[in-house]
Amino acid sequence: MPRLYDEEPRSIFIIPNPFRALSHKARQIGVYSSGILFALGWWVFIDALVISAQAGENAVAHMGFEDWVSGILSTLGMIVINLIDKSRLHGDAYEYAGSSLVWKARLFLFLGFALIAGGFAGSFCVLIIKYIVYFDSAQPYTYYGAAIVVQCGLIMISTVVLWIAQNTQEEFEYNFRL
Repeated sequence: MPRLYDEEPRSIFIIPNPFRALSHKARQIGVYSSGILFALGWWVFIDALVISAQAGENAVAHMGFEDWVSGILSTLGMIVINLIDKSRLHGDAYEYAGSSLVWKARLFLFLGFALIAGGFAGSFCVLIIKYIVYFDSAQPYTYYGAAIVVQCGLIMISTVVLWIAQNTQEEFEYNFRL
């Protein structure tokens, strides 16, 4: 009795990848929507920066360098993750000088996801410690922290959308194994 994953032996999941057969147009839509999400994340953060700068000298809270760090970490994580050649992540890729390159690719993939997770966790820490606890949830200042969390969340979603869009194969692309 054949199982669902017998036709795709490289998959670790029971159900094969449903995104593998995306057309060229759907891949373009995925790439463009990822860019829109990324730009929207930075736009929300820059909007909070402008509001913070327009608050004037008598404002209690201003956005500082600690507010930038989580967005920069998430952006660096997105760059690291999407610069990795997806074919080098498979363990049977011997044409790329053995398994040491596979190990390095997986290490950089882990580091990229760690950067994104660290940026996202840092944005929550800045929101809670700086804007909720320290300023007692003062209304104009909680938007600054919420903008940082939204920025990192959108960058994270953008990374996943771009990974799925770039990781799919074309209809005319075949993988030959000996």
